[in-house]
Amino acid sequence: MSGYPIPFELRLSTRLMLAAAMFALVSLAPVREGRAADDTLSSGNKNQMMIYGIVTRAFLYADDGNRSELFHVDGGVENTRLGWIAEGRLNEDITAGAQIEMDVPLSNAAGDVNLIGTESTQQTAWGIRIQEVTATHRRYGKVSLGQGDTASTDRVAVDLSGSDLAVGNNPADMAGGIHFYNRTTGGRIVTISDVIDKVDGIDKDDRIRYDFPEVGGVGLSLSYVAGGVWDAGFGYAREWGGFEFEIGAYFANVSARSTEEEVLWGGSGSLKHKSGLSFTLAGAIKGQKINGRDDPHYLWGKIGYSAGLFSIGDTHFGVSYGQYDDFSQNSDEATSLGVGIVQDLEPIGSHLWFLVRNHELDRAGNDDFDDIFIVSTGVVFNF
Repeated sequence: MSGYPIPFELRLSTRLMLAAAMFALVSLAPVREGRAADDTLSSGNKNQMMIYGIVTRAFLYADDGNRSELFHVDGGVENTRLGWIAEGRLNEDITAGAQIEMDVPLSNAAGDVNLIGTESTQQTAWGIRIQEVTATHRRYGKVSLGQGDTASTDRVAVDLSGSDLAVGNNPADMAGGIHFYNRTTGGRIVTISDVIDKVDGIDKDDRIRYDFPEVGGVGLSLSYVAGGVWDAGFGYAREWGGFEFEIGAYFANVSARSTEEEVLWGGSGSLKHKSGLSFTLAGAIKGQKINGRDDPHYLWGKIGYSAGLFSIGDTHFGVSYGQYDDFSQNSDEATSLGVGIVQDLEPIGSHLWFLVRNHELDRAGNDDFDDIFIVSTGVVFNF
């Protein structure tokens, strides 16, 4: 975090946390002696805590037909973050837990860089992704309270291909801040993220969520956000013969807090054969309140193939194509064609990726936009 001033209170709290962690490790050393590898710490109240995180760094080359740039970026499908998970057993039936996950300050977030003269972007603040407490009953399901995934989160992101780090269903995750160059006017007003959106439901929010017990591979979740906003999510997974199959779907009522959207709904499904061949499909709709405004919607698909080319882990290939209509304004039609590779690094639980993608925008009237072409390669390191 070189270059960012750290408040005294944060420095002090960080030192206290490190001191407490070292004390716990020293105190618990006799207890842990002779045990198998363990990634948890135990406290005096018998709860356990795990620290985890992701560090992402990548190169991103972007060309809007008029300008081009090579960026050093953080993020894409995943960005650098840090988290803590605590868990304890109340009795034989109930497990209690808590989770905190933070977005750390980022240097050149992949979705924010641009070609309009402010290419270098710094996110200097910590951001809260998850801050929740949970209770799970082995027969009656799970209740989650706080900031976290709502019932609709990631229902459009079901993907068994293994290539989603490179070619996931939201091209705006990588280079979403790049503007389309308008050859008619010579201007740059519309970005990739303006016209492409995977519509991930309500996503993360302050909510109460209930996950019903899974029965026969079927899962159902409900969540309520303050102000009358709510959603429902459905999931199903199954294996038979040489096939693996998974689907997800959601419905979200966001009318109470949105001036534009009434409801959101969508889903995704993925089928993978033991040979490594896979097919993935996703789509969603934003139901509009405004008279005369068409409902933004998209349909996206991918063909994937996984192979064991190297001893360090599987190699996943993917070719994806999506069409996104009416997201910025009526009659907009954006398309995205991507080709990507993800290499698993199984010994360290991490991944390398390579991506080539082309974005196209057609708009009614005299506007004529150049395509945006990007190339990206990077690493996601998990710990």
